[in-house]
Amino acid sequence: MVSLVRRYYFYRASLSSGFYIPVSVIYMESRGLGLPEIGLVQGTFLFSMVVWELPTGYLGDRLGRRAALALGSAVTVAVMAGFALAESTLGFATVYGLWAVAWTFKTGAADAWLYELLATRGEEEEFSRISGRADSVLRLLSGGAALSVGLLYTVDSSLPFLANAALAGIGLPVLFTLPRTNGAGSGDDAAVKDAAVEDAAVDDADPSPIGVREVARVLRRELSRPSIRWVVAYAALFNLAFSVTRVFEQPAMRSVGVPVAGLGLLYAGFKLVSAIVSSLTGAVHDRLGTRGVLFLLVPAVGVAYGAFAVVPALLVPALFLRRGLQRITRPVRTEYVNDRVEDVGRATVLSGVSMALTLASGTANVLGGRVAEAVGPLRFLSATGVAVSLAAGILWIAVRPVRSAAGDPAPS
Repeated sequence: MVSLVRRYYFYRASLSSGFYIPVSVIYMESRGLGLPEIGLVQGTFLFSMVVWELPTGYLGDRLGRRAALALGSAVTVAVMAGFALAESTLGFATVYGLWAVAWTFKTGAADAWLYELLATRGEEEEFSRISGRADSVLRLLSGGAALSVGLLYTVDSSLPFLANAALAGIGLPVLFTLPRTNGAGSGDDAAVKDAAVEDAAVDDADPSPIGVREVARVLRRELSRPSIRWVVAYAALFNLAFSVTRVFEQPAMRSVGVPVAGLGLLYAGFKLVSAIVSSLTGAVHDRLGTRGVLFLLVPAVGVAYGAFAVVPALLVPALFLRRGLQRITRPVRTEYVNDRVEDVGRATVLSGVSMALTLASGTANVLGGRVAEAVGPLRFLSATGVAVSLAAGILWIAVRPVRSAAGDPAPS
């Protein structure tokens, strides 16, 4: 089992995007794309994720976890090689569309495979420990990769993408040393017991499958609740701000004098801060409560984004803060929604919320690129953050988006 877990860690490490993320946007700029085109291709990625989420999930169930992961890694290799070859808006949009396919194939499948394997051995209680360590390995490798990006990009701007392609490719043979689990389509495997799927599904899926009409009915019913509808609207505002920040932060950092080598160092720092803040989420939630944590977004984003409009160098601390806020608020928001929906339809509602936030982010990226080009990325990000904070503050006062479950019964 020890050897198997180490191979799983190694495979999870191969999923890192640490080589390409720190230079992905400035690389597209070097290929002649302006900020409107960059916003368009980034929006293409998010819209494609929404389109492919269900089809790839279905194929993953039919083919089995390991086959789905293999497809995701194979497409990732092709995508990273495609980055090195793309030279037009259409080329990058195509690459990002394929990247969304790879992403959705891998989303959740690695954790599902691990849980199912542990369930066959009666070791489900080990899931959190092993998964957490795997995530730490992934973050450490991503941070190390980010440190090397400046050198690689200086030698040849396509090298970070080729390095990421090689990393994803290394993960493929490791993946096939891992045993199959007994998800649909996984075939006969002597080490797997029939009861494992039921056990594995408890935390990640609805108790019973539902059809398309039932999905629509569940979403309509649950999203009509004020405590869910308004918290989704509140979260969508900040998701919009955080998404355009992620897309246009590299040009903004370059505009305040951060060199390419510095981008790699900063992204390594981002990974470190995210890991530290993630470990503190529970303590912050216990201290401030759900209302306190989610309301924290209003003053924190407003002040941080407004500050770098006055002092441009404060952009960098704001980017660290942005990552910390996301790490803390996302699980708190998810828990809040979980507490207010019924067991039947829970996964459906969570997927619906995720898709709504993704669509909002994609739309903001597409529309924001032209504005960022006109006023500059730094002013655009600052104005967006301040505007979002003001709108969210008004929403908080007007409709009380965070409510107690007892005060918001499900509609009949």
